[in-house]
Amino acid sequence: MMTNNIHFLLTQVALLFPAFLAVFTFRGFFQTLVAYAMGDDTAKYYGFLSLNPVVHVDIMGITTTLAFFLILGVIFGEMIPTGMLILFLIAFGVRWAHRIPVDENNFTYHKLGGILTALSGSLGSFVLAFLFCLTLKAFSFINLPKYAFVSLIQMFDAIINMAIWFGILDLIPLPPFDGGKVLRYLLPYSKQYILDSLEAYSLYIILIIFFLPGISDVILNNLYVLHMYIKSLMFMVVA
Repeated sequence: MMTNNIHFLLTQVALLFPAFLAVFTFRGFFQTLVAYAMGDDTAKYYGFLSLNPVVHVDIMGITTTLAFFLILGVIFGEMIPTGMLILFLIAFGVRWAHRIPVDENNFTYHKLGGILTALSGSLGSFVLAFLFCLTLKAFSFINLPKYAFVSLIQMFDAIINMAIWFGILDLIPLPPFDGGKVLRYLLPYSKQYILDSLEAYSLYIILIIFFLPGISDVILNNLYVLHMYIKSLMFMVVA
């Protein structure tokens, strides 16, 4: 039983590593592209308009996080659901993606530039997921050895799933998610104190909605349904 669990976790790590690299790299590239289109060339100047993973990701940090994921899975086994471990990975994996520098003063249209740049991480994740849906469809016409075909399908599916999860979570209207940044631009100045309060207690709110039994079950189930709906819709479009 323990051997099977370790084998499963090693397989998950082997799939999640390229998934994290792909998602973080494309998100950073897309955010830089949107900021540049809105008039701010700060991130482009510092080299973030690139699809090189080393530019966007701390490889050692991601590796350490995945190793911790593996250790937790081995120690606690089925006591911690895999979905909860994946959520842990997403929460701590973001720490290892280099922040894209943005100077709002350079935007041609300040509010529009701010909103689109804030949403670009989520939008970029959905674009990446859709591109890999197209890639999966294309690979169905390529004659490859079965073992190679299965491995590629699994890796592409992991990237699609991870990208959609990041796209959804980024839209949560709560600091430090990008949805919270959008609210910063939408709320009038007189209401900014609401976001300041949310930001002060955001860690506790996140712990409650994602880890408190009862509440977390409802939240995660709804997020999972939304995830599957978006994924199904993408495959319907490329079919």
